[in-house]
Amino acid sequence: MRRDQSDEEYQPDMPEVDAEYLLAYLFEIGPTVAAGMGAGPISHEELRAWQANTGIELEPWEVRTLRTLSKDYLIQCAKSEKRDCPAPWKSAPDPSWKSLKKYFRELANL
Repeated sequence: MRRDQSDEEYQPDMPEVDAEYLLAYLFEIGPTVAAGMGAGPISHEELRAWQANTGIELEPWEVRTLRTLSKDYLIQCAKSEKRDCPAPWKSAPDPSWKSLKKYFRELANL
């Protein structure tokens, strides 16, 4: 962030997202819930209540995806506590075949 830029103006580089509406749902529901001595992933109960309250009916794969995103969010929050934590996404591969193979090999090792 530049020194002349306020926190509100700062926009980090973000990866492309195919199902952006699911991210909007995740943050509308809340990416985590209070659980014991910290945060936990959203539960099926929270998702059912949200669907009932909004009139939005999620497909089973959308429910699974939202729960996975919630869990991944918690995992990344813990990792991000470290000062030297890298961005949680990979940069786009260059278009050559060799680089693309390398990109997918690295992605598989996440």
